[in-house]
Amino acid sequence: MTAGVRVYAYPEVGDERIALDDLPVRRWVECASCIEGQDIDHVSEAEEWSREHHAKNLAHDRYRVVRQTGWRFKPRLPDAP
Repeated sequence: MTAGVRVYAYPEVGDERIALDDLPVRRWVECASCIEGQDIDHVSEAEEWSREHHAKNLAHDRYRVVRQTGWRFKPRLPDAP
């Protein structure tokens, strides 16, 4: 898991404009045949992992790099009557 996401996967954001590029990102490589995967910091790690996985599982030949950004809004109380 990317270091910034280890702290909190869904950082709280307010009413201001959300700058998604400023939020922590998690990236991983996964096999499309079995959904086994590995967290990565750089795409070179994805290539290395996929080659190792393919060597052990010859029929597994499709891979993808997934990038995930999560956030949550500050809780708001419903308007009082």
